[in-house]
Amino acid sequence: MKALQFLTGLALTAVGFTACNSYETSPNGLKYKIFDGGSKDSTKQGYVLKMNMRLTLNGSKDSVMADTYGKMPMFAPIQAPPPPGQPFYDPAEVFGMLKKGDSMVAVMYIDSMISKGIAQEASLPPYIKKGDKMTFTYKVLEVFKTDSIAREDFNKELAKDAPRREKEQKDMMEKMRKEQAAKQKAEEQELEKSGEKAKQIQAVQKYLADKKLSATQTKVGSFIKIDQQGSGEQVADGKYITVKYNGKSMRNDSTFDANTMTVKLGEQPFIIGFEDGLRQFKKGGKGTIYIPGYLAYGKEGMGGKFQPYEPLYFDVEITNVSDDNPNAVPQAHKEGDGHKH
Repeated sequence: MKALQFLTGLALTAVGFTACNSYETSPNGLKYKIFDGGSKDSTKQGYVLKMNMRLTLNGSKDSVMADTYGKMPMFAPIQAPPPPGQPFYDPAEVFGMLKKGDSMVAVMYIDSMISKGIAQEASLPPYIKKGDKMTFTYKVLEVFKTDSIAREDFNKELAKDAPRREKEQKDMMEKMRKEQAAKQKAEEQELEKSGEKAKQIQAVQKYLADKKLSATQTKVGSFIKIDQQGSGEQVADGKYITVKYNGKSMRNDSTFDANTMTVKLGEQPFIIGFEDGLRQFKKGGKGTIYIPGYLAYGKEGMGGKFQPYEPLYFDVEITNVSDDNPNAVPQAHKEGDGHKH
């Protein structure tokens, strides 16, 4: 079932199951308990389980790590047991015992994962400690006998879940933008107090003067040289902008990146000065955006790729401005069916 992306190592605690203490133990040491849903059907290797799943980390403080309830269900094939001697410690070991309507709780202990060599203590995330356990709960929604039927249902669920995923991604991007803006504002205030902001602006002004270039500074702080304003639609937040660019460092005029990309302006974290500069153009516009270091990659210099507060500039050409993503793949639909995006 290679074409489907399955979650087989995640799960959680279900509220109604926490009082159950009588667990079975699998050959590989997994603690589990199955709650019979009443189905008389049997399952076997090659069948695919469609399930809701929740994973809770039980440590000093319980926390939900994953949850498919109300989201895209997981699809898990019933697989053959691993070869003898191969470390295995996963709820998938007992998936073959499940039938439609069944529920299951499985518990994985971090100490057992370490002792079996599945996890290294030194490599554990900071929120996972020795002595913790992961509790998985599953609810079997459907059982498919063939890969093709499972794949068809997987695609239907994927389309059904698309609006939620898109909203989740949009909310995440908005959160990241707000965090970036707050960080940028605090950093800019500090630079202004120290006089460093003025120095960085003067550095760009000196570069332009030395090169005998004429550019206008925006309210945000970028310097824009417009060679061709463009006569098409105005670049604005919420629009899909396709831009051909050549990014260079003012330190030595060397190119660090040149490409063509399409972005939805104002909805994803971006170089503040570059985004500010794009807003000064229309479709068909050409010019150069000169960016003081505090509006470029800032103090971190993109993880050391640039010097702290290194000023940059971008030669740009706006080749398209539209309300819809020009790179989106049209989804096929049958006559009489509604579009599913």
